[in-house]
Amino acid sequence: MQTLPFLSFLLSHMFSADCYDWSSLKLMRSHVPYVFSHHPHLKQLCAGDEECPYKEYSDVSKACWGFEPDCKRHFGNEFPTLDCPSERSKTRYWRQGDFGYVEDRLNEMKSRQLCEPMHQQKASLRCTKDSTMCRARNLYVDLRKANERVRSREKLVLEKGEIGGFCRLKENALTTETKVKRDLSAWGEQLAPYVGLDFDPFENPEKHCDVTMDKPVIFVQLDFGGNLYHHFCDFFNLYLTQLANNSWFGTNVQIVRWDMTFRYGELFGSSWKAFTDYDHVSMREYQGKRLCIPDATFAFLPRMAFGLFYSTPLEERCRGTGLFRAFTEHFLYRMGIVDEFNVPTSLPSSSPPRIKVTFLDRGASDRYKVFRRALNQDELIAAMEEIPDLDVQLVKYDRRMSFEDQLSVTRNTDIFIGVHGAGLAHFLFLPDWAVAFELYNCGDIRCYRDLPRLRRLRYLTWEDASKVKEHDKNQHREYGDHAKFWNFTFDVKEFVRLVKIARSWILEHPRFQHLRGNRDEL
Repeated sequence: MQTLPFLSFLLSHMFSADCYDWSSLKLMRSHVPYVFSHHPHLKQLCAGDEECPYKEYSDVSKACWGFEPDCKRHFGNEFPTLDCPSERSKTRYWRQGDFGYVEDRLNEMKSRQLCEPMHQQKASLRCTKDSTMCRARNLYVDLRKANERVRSREKLVLEKGEIGGFCRLKENALTTETKVKRDLSAWGEQLAPYVGLDFDPFENPEKHCDVTMDKPVIFVQLDFGGNLYHHFCDFFNLYLTQLANNSWFGTNVQIVRWDMTFRYGELFGSSWKAFTDYDHVSMREYQGKRLCIPDATFAFLPRMAFGLFYSTPLEERCRGTGLFRAFTEHFLYRMGIVDEFNVPTSLPSSSPPRIKVTFLDRGASDRYKVFRRALNQDELIAAMEEIPDLDVQLVKYDRRMSFEDQLSVTRNTDIFIGVHGAGLAHFLFLPDWAVAFELYNCGDIRCYRDLPRLRRLRYLTWEDASKVKEHDKNQHREYGDHAKFWNFTFDVKEFVRLVKIARSWILEHPRFQHLRGNRDEL
C-alpha cells in the first residue's frame, strides 16, 4: 500500500529530525513489526538509531496483519481461528469478522476513485462501496450557510458545491456510491453534494480558506455515548479506519463529529486518548467558515450494514479473530491497563493465582426502575464462594468507578458473569483464557455471544428456562412484555452447575495447572 500524501509529508518531517521520539509510537511491542512493515522508512530509521528500543524488529522479515497482498507471516498465525466446520466456513468467517473484512474494503476502495487528481498529489476522493469509508485529499468544506439548514438533532446537511475538491469528478460513480443515505451507516448523504471545483483553494488559501487544518482530520458519526456496547462500535471502527489508513496509529489527529451539536454526552470519554491527543469537536466549531483540509478521512461507522461489530453476521461455531485481539491489545495498552508486553499493570494479589470471578451488579435506582436484575444475586454469590479455588467479587460499573478501573478489574478476571446488557461489552477486554458467562440473554441470542466468539473466548449462558423465574412483567410502560424489561431469580443449583463448567474450562489453561488436583472435589 502507498503511504498517503499528507501522511507522507508528516512522516518525512518527523524522520528528518535529529532524534526521533520513539515513545510517541505508543505501540505494544508485539505490534511494532506490523507497523514497521507498512512504514519501512521508520524501520530503517530504527536500524540506524542507537536509541531505538525496537531494534530487534529492524531485521525481522516482513510481517503483515492479514489483509495485505501476499501476506504469509500474519498477526493471526499465533492465535488461529478455532472450531470452524470447514475451510469454506473459515474463509467466510475471516471476511465477516477478521482482517479479511479490511481486505475487502480496501479492494473496493482501489476501484472507486470518485474524483481523480488533475495534478500529482492534489485533490482526490476515494471511497469503499456505498461510501462506508472515504479518503479525501485537499478537501474544501464551506460552512458559511450551513447553520441555516441544521435539521433535527442538529444534523449537518450540505448543499451541492459546499464540499468538494479541485479534481476531475466522476459524477455517475459518485451518485452510485452515495445512494445509501443512512445515519451511522454510510457517508452518502454527507458526500452526495461533493463537486469538482473550478479553482484550487490550496493555491490561494488566504483568499479561499478561513481555516486550514494543520493535522489529519478524521470525520466520525457517533452512536450513543452512554452505552458501552454502542460507543465501542465507534471506537472499534475508528481502529479499523486506522488499520485501513496504512496502519498509522499516530495520535496527532483531529477527530471531528459530523454534526452541529454543542456537546456530545458520553460516559467513556477517557477512551479517546487511545486515538488522539486532542478533544473531539463538532462541525459547529467551524460554522460560518471555509475549511481547507489537506488530509481527511471519513471513518468506518458504528452501524454499517454487515459491518463490525453491530449486528455482524457470523458463521456458526467459528471462534477467534486476529483483528479483535489486535484491537483489544492496542486499546488496553494505550489506556494503561497492560504494559508493552501485554502484562496487566495491576495484578491480582493471590499467588499462586486463584480463579477470579467477577459478577456484574446492574444496581438499583431511586429515580427509575432497573430491569434485568438477578434478584437473588446474594444467594448466587454465596453459592459460588463454596466452590474451591474461586475468588468471587461483586462489582458495580457506574459513574463512581473510573473506566480505567473498570477495565483493570475486567482484565484481571477469569470468569465474568452478568445478565444481558451493555456492561457485557467488557467481554472484549477479558484475558485470552477467560470465560464469558451471560447469565441470561433475554432472548437476544447473538449480541453478547458473538463478542466472545470474535475474541476466541469460551461462552456460557443459561440453558434451562424452567429453572429461572420472571418478575416485574408489564411494569415498563412501553416494553413490559419483553424479557429485557423484566427481573429474574435463578435456580441456585443450576447456576452452580454452569459455574463449575466455566471453572473446568479455566483449569485447562497452564496458568491454573496447580489447581487441577481439586477437580475431584467437584
